[in-house]
Amino acid sequence: MTRAAGDESPSEPRRIHLLRPQNQLGDLLLNVPAIRAIRARFPRARITLVAGRQNALAVQGQPWVDEVRVVDTRNALGVLGDSLRPGPRPDLAIYFTTVSYSKSGAYRTRATRARERVGFDPARYGERDRAGLPRALPYPERAVHQSEISLVLARAVGATADPPPPPTYLPDPKLLDRAPRGVAYLHPGAGKVKNRWPAERFGVVARELIARGLDVLWIEGPQDEGCVEAAGRALGTTLPVVRGESIPMLAARFAAARVYVGNDTGPLHLAAATGCPSVGIYGWSDPREWAPVGRLVRTVRAEDHTLESIPPAQVLDQVLPLLEEEPCALGR
Repeated sequence: MTRAAGDESPSEPRRIHLLRPQNQLGDLLLNVPAIRAIRARFPRARITLVAGRQNALAVQGQPWVDEVRVVDTRNALGVLGDSLRPGPRPDLAIYFTTVSYSKSGAYRTRATRARERVGFDPARYGERDRAGLPRALPYPERAVHQSEISLVLARAVGATADPPPPPTYLPDPKLLDRAPRGVAYLHPGAGKVKNRWPAERFGVVARELIARGLDVLWIEGPQDEGCVEAAGRALGTTLPVVRGESIPMLAARFAAARVYVGNDTGPLHLAAATGCPSVGIYGWSDPREWAPVGRLVRTVRAEDHTLESIPPAQVLDQVLPLLEEEPCALGR
């Protein structure tokens, strides 16, 4: 007999642990469709998400889970201590992995002692099964979007309905009141140097948006090493720079923004999660696998897959039509 979503039997999980302790913000946000599908399938279960300290603020306070447990994957003693932390034993634990395998995450999955533990076969990563998975699923061999890969795990536990589209991030109303409305955010940096479109070309995009009457602000991350300065020199004038913001404040800014343009980085995924019209610029990484999910997400990639081959006009061809779209962000 087929059960409708939300129908539960006494054998279904009352406590669920979802483990994604790795620190890549974009990867964590690409797990959200699967998390939302699990939430919809088991609305009365208590769902705990285990997340790395660097990204915890991207998921705390969101309605998809009841609790966020923060872990520090860089501290071996912290890993052991967290694994030994007393608490109710979950009925189900799901270990999310994408391109990387976290040994500490696997050990935490085992330490949950959940009667059902589900994840991808670690042999795919050349690893042994440190999570002690009773159900180790084959990793999808064909190239599919990373959100779909996580949904494989969700569907394996019965969450078969498609999750609703973004916006998925609920900004803090108090922070939203502080965010400027209708501005354009440009992020010329990236933690990975190989993900950076030439910064001076962001200056060209900024000039066009300013000419159309938009207020433009730069986003600068802690590892951006002069990218904003290079973009500003190309523009020929100084613009306000947003730096040192918390994830919740950035999300509030993006929820109230007109458009976001940036490289393949975590803030791009955060902007898309709020429903902000967003354009991602890609080189070696394939947006068919790694682009954010959302109706107002656009991507740019050259045929030779190099960032240097992307002219500003190609980016503007995606940005300008988005300015005419009806925004869908929750904060509007």
